[in-house]
Amino acid sequence: MNVNTENEHILVCLSSSPSNKNIIFTASKMANALQAQFTALYVQTGARIQSEDKERLDENIRFAEELGAEIVMTHGENVPLQISEYAQLSNVTEIVIGQSSMKRNYFFSRKTLTEKLIDIVPDIDIHIIPDTVKAENYRKGHLPLHVEKPSIKECFLTVLIFVICTFIGLVFQKFHFSEANVVTIYILGVLLTSILTDGYLCSVAGSVMSVFLFCFFLTEPRMSFQTYAVGYPVTFVIMLISSVLTGTLAAKLKMHARLSAQLAFRTQILFDTDRLLQKARSQKEILEITCTQLARLFDRSIVAYAAVNGRLAEGHLFSEKEKAEDQSYLTLDEQQIARWVYTNKKRAGATTHYYKNSKCLYLAIRIGDQVYGVIGVPAQKNVLDSFEYSILLSVLNGCALAMDNARNAEEKEKNAVIAKNEQLRADLLRAISHDLRTPLCSISGNADMLLSNGKYLDEGTRRQIYTDIYDDAEWLTGVVENLLSITRLNDGRLKFKFTDQLMDEVIAEALRHISRKHDDYKIITECEDLLLARMDVRLIIQVLVNLVDNAIKYTPSGSTITIRALKKNEKAWISVEDNGPGISDEIKPHIFEMFFTGGNNIADSQRSLGLGLALCQSIVEAHGGKMELEDNDPHGCIFSFALPLSEVILNE
Repeated sequence: MNVNTENEHILVCLSSSPSNKNIIFTASKMANALQAQFTALYVQTGARIQSEDKERLDENIRFAEELGAEIVMTHGENVPLQISEYAQLSNVTEIVIGQSSMKRNYFFSRKTLTEKLIDIVPDIDIHIIPDTVKAENYRKGHLPLHVEKPSIKECFLTVLIFVICTFIGLVFQKFHFSEANVVTIYILGVLLTSILTDGYLCSVAGSVMSVFLFCFFLTEPRMSFQTYAVGYPVTFVIMLISSVLTGTLAAKLKMHARLSAQLAFRTQILFDTDRLLQKARSQKEILEITCTQLARLFDRSIVAYAAVNGRLAEGHLFSEKEKAEDQSYLTLDEQQIARWVYTNKKRAGATTHYYKNSKCLYLAIRIGDQVYGVIGVPAQKNVLDSFEYSILLSVLNGCALAMDNARNAEEKEKNAVIAKNEQLRADLLRAISHDLRTPLCSISGNADMLLSNGKYLDEGTRRQIYTDIYDDAEWLTGVVENLLSITRLNDGRLKFKFTDQLMDEVIAEALRHISRKHDDYKIITECEDLLLARMDVRLIIQVLVNLVDNAIKYTPSGSTITIRALKKNEKAWISVEDNGPGISDEIKPHIFEMFFTGGNNIADSQRSLGLGLALCQSIVEAHGGKMELEDNDPHGCIFSFALPLSEVILNE
């Protein structure tokens, strides 16, 4: 046995055998002991199985799922080959299979399934579990005796086909065709019967019927089962064998075509569901897509309970058609079963050992121990067969994987926001501790000088000191206002009060709050008459003040600053232009980042925390716009943004 248990993968083979539960249980214990991946594989062949065997197979599949196995279904006639191919593709390390109950013939012995499997995959450990449960009258796989009875339509169609074959045979004899051509017509009739009817019974009956019809109508003496030719009995036997083989092969091909169609249907459903889930952005949307697909697939209502904050939320119904009994799936008893499934991480409800009287089969949407919700499928009357159940499990696995990815993406986004906030907090503390120290020391030093030596200073010196204290205090006030505003914006605590305002009045109010150094600059305003825009006037004034102060700070004395407001493209466009040195292309992408100062030599380094433009961008974005930066001609820069026009019409 393999010693390394890190990548162990246990594969158990499913069947309709009564002892298969013991085999599944043994494999489950091995998987738990080795902490290995656990998979249960069922190979569906073209052989029909009895109804009681089918029920037992479905029960074994559900038992394996209860023990934590991943259910996988494939189809093919060569069962050992299918098992070996899946084992090699899935990196299976150990296979658990039951001992074959096939008795060996003394003269014509052939290898059992386990012996064939050992020959095909000698490098994988195979554990053979002996049958400890012997069920009477249990026969594996085929239905040689208990076949489905053909319908009246199929019987009539079979008779009609061979009547036509007999008529064609009579025509062939009239034109002196050989008997081989007539036999070929009957074999063709058997082939058509196998294609147009279900099961083997009609084709076998047609094979026997063709022999009797050929003997009665097309051999001498006519209208009699007696034959004159010695070789006719051999012809009849060969004809019967050929017809039976032809019918059997045609029926098997038809069965494989049906299995291939089911597999293609399942693949298409899973592909469509996966494609829709990839477009979903939230766990709620993922759950809705999954339930809608299941309701459409099974043509029945689906009950969904999402897991929110460690508990199940209220149940929701998803149905293609509203039905009277739908509300009965949301009773308190049904909700209690769903909560039990969520807590215990096991399937429960109809067709299970837990709450078997429930109206729905409940399964958890989970990956490992993480449960994202519970799905309920009505199964009290219409029980899901093994094929439908396998599709249900595949869809739920895809849903759980999509929800897990969505949760990881949300956590990653939250962690990124937390990291960004931590970085901003660190930058803010660093900026405050460094850049606020100078104006505070200046205020403290100037105040101390006035207190200690004020009476010895002349009037001009005292006035300059007062001015310096006032300027430093005003700068600190502006910084605090910007800090408070940008913090409230980022936290979502800033409440907006949108009103309709005349732009010329807003600009005039903003100019009353700008730096006292504006006297050294030429400020021009150009505003269209009666330009009415919708805004939070207090915040837009703060934007204009920051933009003008920024222009004053980063342009030399005597520069021209122009404030324009005009109507363009059904928007009110506001711009602040200057003819200073401008902004280099290298720093333009970072100009609206918080704490970015650009290292301009004109500005006093102590007078910039790099918050003004970042705050302007946040305020404008809250108004549905975006700050734009472009070069002014011949030099300088232009900051502009747009506001929505007011719907109020002013009478001139």
